[in-house]
Amino acid sequence: MERQTIQAERIKSALTKTEFATSGGRAIFVILESGRGTFISDEVERDVAGPCLIWSPSGWSTRITLAAGTAGVLIRMPERALGRALPTDLISAHVRQIVSRRIFLSDVTPPMMQSFVTLFDKIETELHALAPGTDAVLHHCVSLLLIEIWRAAAPPLQATEPQPHRISDSFLNLVELHLQNHWTVAEYARRIGVSRDRLNETVRRAIGIPPHQHMQRRLMEEAKTLLVTTNLQVAEVGYKLGFSDAAYFTRFFRRHESLAPAQFRRTYTPLYRTRTKEVSFAEWP
Repeated sequence: MERQTIQAERIKSALTKTEFATSGGRAIFVILESGRGTFISDEVERDVAGPCLIWSPSGWSTRITLAAGTAGVLIRMPERALGRALPTDLISAHVRQIVSRRIFLSDVTPPMMQSFVTLFDKIETELHALAPGTDAVLHHCVSLLLIEIWRAAAPPLQATEPQPHRISDSFLNLVELHLQNHWTVAEYARRIGVSRDRLNETVRRAIGIPPHQHMQRRLMEEAKTLLVTTNLQVAEVGYKLGFSDAAYFTRFFRRHESLAPAQFRRTYTPLYRTRTKEVSFAEWP
């Protein structure tokens, strides 16, 4: 769980110097509001002074020694939490590129500083509150943190048309995340930042079928899986896949498979039990 792996600490070095360290399995994020110290990570050693931002990705052992009177905030995050929190839309590659290297920013503006401190406050609160939904909130906070680091450290993106492979990759990723939301093709296009026609053309060229057909195919694959591998009622399968009406789910399934969901379950469940795990639903009639 995120709350068991993310650590948030306030830096309040009063009378003596303070040291923070992390192993190579954790990234470390630091905002120094005031004071100074030394950052040491493998072959890199650097003097730092507030106000500044420090980011060291996982993979390096890091030690930060801070002088007396230094104030700020610090977050340690495991690689797993970072991987899950990376955005999945068109900025994903840009964010990943930035946060995969060490960052030292001494020109952090007051609004940037406030954004980072506000995110830290929310993460710290969630870690202590243990409220329902804490893990989901932490996940989104870390995602916002990575985007804010990218904004602060990266040069502005050129307002150019996204590359086709990025459009199709973003669409396929978003479908896996939001399949049960039943978004329209227009909504996917809006989220990716392209026109509906552009999305249709790009996805068709990338995977051989248009976006709407891919979305329906994925829903059918998930429906078949649930029908033959679980004991859920047909209506429950439909609700799990985002259909608000069981009758509509049955009509949708029959239109694509020429069988009602219950008939499909009776026909293929014995077959599923005797087949090896290597056989996928894509090979079924």
